[in-house]
Amino acid sequence: MASKTRDELFFNLGIDVGTSSVKALLAAEDASEMRAASVPCGVNHPEPDCAEADPEAWWEAAAQAVDSLDCAGVLIRGIGVSTLYPALVLTDAAGRVLRPAILYCDQRSAAESRELLASFGEERARCVTGNAFPAGTASVTSLLWVRRHEPDIFARASGIGHAGTFIVEKLTGRRVIDFSSASLTGLYHLARNDWCDELLALAGIRREMLPQVLPGGAPAGRLCTAAAQRLDLPAGLPVAAGAGDTVCSALGIGVAEPCELFVIAGSTNCFAALATVPDFDNGLINNCYLDPRTWIGIGATSTSGAAVQWFVDTFLSPGDYARFFDLCTNARPGAGGVIFLPYLAGERTPCYDPRARGVFFGLTASTSLADLARSVAEGVCFADRHILESFETGGRGRSIESLLAAGGGMRADFMRRLRTDIIGKPIGFSGLTEVAALGAALLGGIAGGTYADWREAASIARKANRFTFLHPDPAAHAGYDAPYATYRQLYPRLKDLFAAVDHAS
Repeated sequence: MASKTRDELFFNLGIDVGTSSVKALLAAEDASEMRAASVPCGVNHPEPDCAEADPEAWWEAAAQAVDSLDCAGVLIRGIGVSTLYPALVLTDAAGRVLRPAILYCDQRSAAESRELLASFGEERARCVTGNAFPAGTASVTSLLWVRRHEPDIFARASGIGHAGTFIVEKLTGRRVIDFSSASLTGLYHLARNDWCDELLALAGIRREMLPQVLPGGAPAGRLCTAAAQRLDLPAGLPVAAGAGDTVCSALGIGVAEPCELFVIAGSTNCFAALATVPDFDNGLINNCYLDPRTWIGIGATSTSGAAVQWFVDTFLSPGDYARFFDLCTNARPGAGGVIFLPYLAGERTPCYDPRARGVFFGLTASTSLADLARSVAEGVCFADRHILESFETGGRGRSIESLLAAGGGMRADFMRRLRTDIIGKPIGFSGLTEVAALGAALLGGIAGGTYADWREAASIARKANRFTFLHPDPAAHAGYDAPYATYRQLYPRLKDLFAAVDHAS
C-alpha cells in the first residue's frame, strides 16, 4: 500500500468486547496511526461454576469507548467487531435480551455436555462439529441447560446467537454470526458450512432461530440510524460480521501461515495456530477461521490472568498488581516448593475437565505470601507449557521453535521473563497490546473495501506489531523442570477427588 499523508488516510474502527472490558480502536488503513479507549465491563458469578454478563452493558460500554475516541472529522471506511466467544445470548421476538449471556468459561452445563455427547457420540461429534461438546465452550450445552432449568425463558426465545450476533445487530439491525463463532455453537456442521439439522433437533430449536452465517470480513450490513446517533458516527458505514477474539487476535498479530504458533494472554490464555487441514483429534478447541478453507486450533486455559486477578483482589488489594510483582520478585524460583493449579473455573485444554479446581500444593509453616504469589505466576506459566506441549505432541504435532505473543498479560517484564524461561522457547512479544481490537478494525477494513482479503490485512498488521524476541535462560528453564513435573502429576492424581467432590455437592 503506497504511503499517504495524514490528511489522506482513511481509518477503520474496531470494537472488542472482552471478559473484563470493552475496547474501541481507530486504526489508519496502513496501521501507522492508532488510538484506543477502554471501558470496564465485568463478569458476574451468581453461583459456583457460573459466568455471566449483561449484553446491554457490553453495548453501553462499547458506545462509551467509541465516544472516548472522538471520531469527529476522522474518515472511517468500516467497522469490525471482536467478541469473547462463545457467549450465548437469547432474545425474544422483539429482540430483547431474555437473560444474562452465558460465557465460554461457565461450567454449569457439565451434565448436559455429558448427555449430549453420549447421545451423539464423541467420534461423530468431533467429525461434525470439530469438538466434543465441552461445557460452555460449545454453547449448545448452555442452551440445553436453559431448556432444562429455565423452561419459560427457553420457550420465549426466538433468537439464539453469540456476543458478536448481539453487537452487530445493535450496529446494523441484522442478525448474523461469523464462521468462528458458529463453529463453537456445537450446532454447526463444519464440513458442510451449515447448521446440522440433527443437532438442532436434539437441542429442540428451529433453523429460523439461528443467525445467518458469514465470513468474518463479509459485510453484515450498514450502520443503522439509531446506532449512528448513539456512537456519533455517520450512518451507512459498512459493518463486518466480526469474529471471536482469538481469531481477531490472530489477524491483529499478523499470523498468516500454519507454521506460526501464537499466544494471547489475558483473563484466559489462548495458544493458537492456523491449519489448512482440520485436525479434530488433538485435544484442542477447533474453529473455522476467516474463510472456509482455513482452520484454527486453540489451546485455552480457563483462568490465567483471571487467577492472578483473583489472588490480587483476595489476598492483596484490588488492582494492586505492583505489589503482586514485587512479591513474586522477592520469592525464589520454585516458590518455596508451592505448586499452584490455576483451575479456578475448571479447565479447558489440554485436560478438559469442568470439575477441576484450583489447588495450592506443598504449603509448610515457612510458606510466605511471596511464595504464594510466585506460585500463582508460575502455575499460570506451567499451564502455558502444558498447552504448548499438546501442540507438539498432538495428531499433527510438530516441534515448535518459537512463538509470538501479545495481550495485556504480556505487559509485565516479570511475566515475560518467567513465561519465556518456563516454556523454554524464544518468544516474540508484540509492541501492541490491543491486537484483538486491531483485528476487528481490519475486518471492518475488509468489509469497507480497504483490503482485498484477510491475508492482505494480516500483512499490514504484521508490520505494525514490531516484535521483540526474548530467549530463555537455559539454567532457569532447567530449574523449572522438577516443579513442572510435579505440576503435571497433580491433576491426574486429583482428578477422581475433583469428581467426587463435585458429585457430593
